[in-house]
Amino acid sequence: MKVVRTILVVAGCLLFASCGEMYMLKQDAKPEIKPSQTMAKLVIIRTTSFGFAVKIDNFVDGKFIGQTQGKSYFITEIEPGTHYIIGASENNACARLSFEAGKIYYLMQAIYPGVMFARTGFGTMTPEEADKEIKEAKYFIIDPAKKGKDMDAESYKKTCADFDKEAKEDPDRHKDVLNYKGY
Repeated sequence: MKVVRTILVVAGCLLFASCGEMYMLKQDAKPEIKPSQTMAKLVIIRTTSFGFAVKIDNFVDGKFIGQTQGKSYFITEIEPGTHYIIGASENNACARLSFEAGKIYYLMQAIYPGVMFARTGFGTMTPEEADKEIKEAKYFIIDPAKKGKDMDAESYKKTCADFDKEAKEDPDRHKDVLNYKGY
């Protein structure tokens, strides 16, 4: 019985440690997602409730852009050009995308069991797939009173270098994001 109690206490501590601080505010009204003439739009959607309390910080070129938690999404504008999108959890998932003004890019943020915390990854979505998921998801915006922290430079550089190395050594591994053109 003592072993079971110890396991439950440790598991509870790990769960709450992985939850982290929330830098987002839930919004009841969901905006219409429309293209901008001068910017690209990025929509990151977490399509599952699995790991509902685990918050995943997301970055563009190392700059904080938002968080997801179970079955949620957020929208951000991106300067046209090639950028690294990073989701930070137990691992740092990375996607390199070439953004064009006037287009919308939908990324599905996956969550997987990790060793100590949850792991994450990205996949591309069509507008139809995204619309279906958004109907059931919570919409969040950044809390202006508690903006998240940017990635440290060392972690950002390593994450990008690892992605580029993987893409070069195994071109099929990241083919979906590297060839994604948005809508």
